[in-house]
Amino acid sequence: MAITVEDVYKELKQIEQKMLTKEEFEAVIETLEILANPKIVASLARAEDNIKKGKIRKVTSVKELLV
Repeated sequence: MAITVEDVYKELKQIEQKMLTKEEFEAVIETLEILANPKIVASLARAEDNIKKGKIRKVTSVKELLV
């Protein structure tokens, strides 16, 4: 059985559907870099805990962040 250009095209389209975009790949790399840093992971865990405990405040301006 001969392989046609259409067969190759269909196979390439299937491969393409499984590939990440450049932006998706960069997001994965960034996530891995964050998760590889224990200080950042601990900080995120504390922030999540504070949110669950209601220790948050609404900020409507940059000036409020500096107070």
